[in-house]
Amino acid sequence: MDTPPAVMPSFFRLPSERCDPARAKYLIVPVPYEGTVCFLRGTINGPEAILAVSDQVERFDEELRIDYTKAGIATLPPIQPQHDVTPEEEFQLIYETVRERRLFQTGQFPIFLGGEHSITPPIVKAAAEKNADISVLQFDAHADLRNSYTGGKYSHASAMRRVLDFTPNLVQVGIRSFSEEEYTEKKERIDKIITPAQVCNDYNGSIDSILYNLTDKVYITVDIDAFDPAFAPGTGTPEPGGLDWFQVTGILRRVCETKKVIGADIVETAPFGGNNVITEFLAARLTAKLIAYTANPEQ
Repeated sequence: MDTPPAVMPSFFRLPSERCDPARAKYLIVPVPYEGTVCFLRGTINGPEAILAVSDQVERFDEELRIDYTKAGIATLPPIQPQHDVTPEEEFQLIYETVRERRLFQTGQFPIFLGGEHSITPPIVKAAAEKNADISVLQFDAHADLRNSYTGGKYSHASAMRRVLDFTPNLVQVGIRSFSEEEYTEKKERIDKIITPAQVCNDYNGSIDSILYNLTDKVYITVDIDAFDPAFAPGTGTPEPGGLDWFQVTGILRRVCETKKVIGADIVETAPFGGNNVITEFLAARLTAKLIAYTANPEQ
């Protein structure tokens, strides 16, 4: 496994008064872990690549007409992956670090940048301990509901199965690839799985279904492969037939308007390198959208 840098660029490279971790509403937390990838590699470099292009994103939101950076955005040191540990031990490391940093206990809004999708369950575990009846909104191409994959229960392909260990409230959007095992074992979840075809054919109905199945408090996890590869080609397992920018951001805006979103992650960005930065720029822009949609304009 490669070793990511211990010090990463800060999100937006804001002036000091807007990036103080003690006062900022938003905390950007890089988690460059890549330990169970089974196809294309590179997600370990995702957080640094997203942060590196973030200063090219405008700080004024074109929809809401606000400068969303006024609430403060601080970039914390990364949760560094450990060499020679099992995926289960890495799960425990992430969970304990989130707890030690009190990321769900201060009223601030953490946004975790991965790394592979296996970083999500330990974060949700920590969030669920401080937020009763939490629900998880997942954007993804894959259901990730296998109990184990390639011999491991902590695989990225089992991420949402592990999330269900901490909350039964999971809504999945963009899913277009799942196994017979996942379908057979989790048939009861079918009304909580929204495919891209459903979003395309009945956009408003899809949003109504998403909102109906979410509780009042929501954690959002976005696997970048939820987007069609035309919009986000830099990912480990691209799947054709995905969501577009306006579908994802439209759903996010409605959820943020009607629910209390308490944190989020954006995972599975695998940079191509060189000048092909379309996927990491989309991830940076999506991070900015999450901030804008949840920011208080009066701050």
